[in-house]
Amino acid sequence: MLFHKKKRILTKDNIITDCPVTTSDDAILQMGNLLKNSGYITDGYIQGMLERDHNLSVYIGNDIAIPHGEIEYFDSILYTGIGVMIYPEGLDWHGNKARVVIGIAAKGDEHMPILSHIAETLYDMEIVEKIVHGSVDEIYDILKI
Repeated sequence: MLFHKKKRILTKDNIITDCPVTTSDDAILQMGNLLKNSGYITDGYIQGMLERDHNLSVYIGNDIAIPHGEIEYFDSILYTGIGVMIYPEGLDWHGNKARVVIGIAAKGDEHMPILSHIAETLYDMEIVEKIVHGSVDEIYDILKI
């Protein structure tokens, strides 16, 4: 489990299941607000998350999108943290179906280890299915970050 200056990177409060279908932009805004309300970022980073997805989709396959901000918005990150939002019915993400949306706000060189951990953990669609249909506790235990 990773920590950053006494603040957990993922808390159970930052895992939201059974989210209603929406647009990819709205999903990013919701994720940004989740991270902001948890004290990880300021408003500026949310704009960076939207810009990043508009410039190059953050959809990575296996029904997963990983919104994160452009580098010029990294000064809007207060603490490293992630949020998880589950859309069981899926939502359209630039022509792909996303059911798992994991927002990342990472300071300095912490971004790649987190992204790598998520990609390795969710490489198997059986694990993705467990996350999509799991409880907050089950999702938390699977991600272990």
